[in-house]
Amino acid sequence: MSLDRAVSLPDRPEVPDGASRVPVEPGRGPVVLERVRELAALLDEVPDVVHQLGDGQVELLTQVLLRLHGRSAQVAAVVTADAVDRGTVASSTAANTTQWVCRHAAAAGVPVEPVEAKSIAVVAEACREPKNAVIAAAVAQGSCTVSTARAALTHADKVAPVVPFADRGEVLSWFLQLDPGLGVRGVQALTRKILATYASEALSAQDAKLEQVETLTWGTTATGMTRLVAELAPANAAVVKAAITAGSAPRPATTGGGDPGRGTEVVRDERTPGKRRADALLDLVTAGARVAIAGNAPVGSAATILLTMNLKSLTDGIGGATTPTGDVLDAGAARRAACDAELIPAVLGGPSQPLDVGRRERLVTKGLRAAVLIRDGRCTFPGCDRPPGFCEVHHVTPWWAGGETSLTNSAMLCCRHHQEVHRRGYTAQVRPDGVTWDLTEGRMAGHSRTAA
Repeated sequence: MSLDRAVSLPDRPEVPDGASRVPVEPGRGPVVLERVRELAALLDEVPDVVHQLGDGQVELLTQVLLRLHGRSAQVAAVVTADAVDRGTVASSTAANTTQWVCRHAAAAGVPVEPVEAKSIAVVAEACREPKNAVIAAAVAQGSCTVSTARAALTHADKVAPVVPFADRGEVLSWFLQLDPGLGVRGVQALTRKILATYASEALSAQDAKLEQVETLTWGTTATGMTRLVAELAPANAAVVKAAITAGSAPRPATTGGGDPGRGTEVVRDERTPGKRRADALLDLVTAGARVAIAGNAPVGSAATILLTMNLKSLTDGIGGATTPTGDVLDAGAARRAACDAELIPAVLGGPSQPLDVGRRERLVTKGLRAAVLIRDGRCTFPGCDRPPGFCEVHHVTPWWAGGETSLTNSAMLCCRHHQEVHRRGYTAQVRPDGVTWDLTEGRMAGHSRTAA
């Protein structure tokens, strides 16, 4: 079922009159409980007997097991809702319904992901409210997964205010009648479709808020790999995904080298989809870096690689190189970077990279910024550890007060402390091995206490 059709199908699942749950036949409950326990015991025998089954029987068994897998979570939500209703959860020592579910999972010896336990608890509590009778009926009948039910409950609150012509039951029904294969992503997509149709300004405002809290972080895994984690607003995420997808198609190679006397053979691209996407991302970054370099991007941006290593490591391929953020690259990687990347070595100076520009230039040159970065490593203000990417090069004696643009008159400061230094008139002593600040107000040359 497409999303375009989903909005026009507001039919509700059948809800029993009076209540969303109907009592079973008296005396039947204990029998059902015992048979379910027997079924659980039988599941433990399956791994030992599966080899005794024919192909058709294996397929049938797989279908049954998958039904049990999904259905058990739905039934667990129904049973948990009943436990909340009768006060079983409240009278236990569990802090909340989620913890109650987790404790019983642990007692059964079955690992349950925290997010799954949370979904069961959230849906169970919601099913007790009459306004969510549609969800309660769908979960009890097995027509939607617990995760989809939870997403529908969350997104219904976003949609209801912009579609006053439909009550909550209709809104929930729209979500529940999506193709089950779409899952939570389908619910999210339908929410955006409805908002775009009936409240485009609200959707734009929502996305604007999301853009303000976008993040990109990275960390090192136990294997030494670096894991990037990005949270992007939908529009920006679409740009990134489209760009990476466009460059991650398989690239078969042709053998033979074009020699007419040799046969050619097309060799398939053996890279995994994940590896292809990673390569596509690096291609994009490299291409962007080249464009930035052409535009005279400053050192410290993504356009320049700044490596600290000795000449022997670079020429002999032994040892390593260090980036300003502390990452260590092997010598081979550094040599590859030296071939094609915009690379500034740690040994600066000489005719090609003058460090002391003096009064000829007001702004810091790329070579000088690199030297300051290597010497200071971070913001030099006492107690601050902001990395180079967040810093600017400060003239200790201001240029307008006669100070030169030179290594001995430069110090790295983050934006906040750069403003603070100028506002309060702090000065510093610059030595070959670092910067020492004097936090006496008004000591900066040319500073007046009325300066902003």
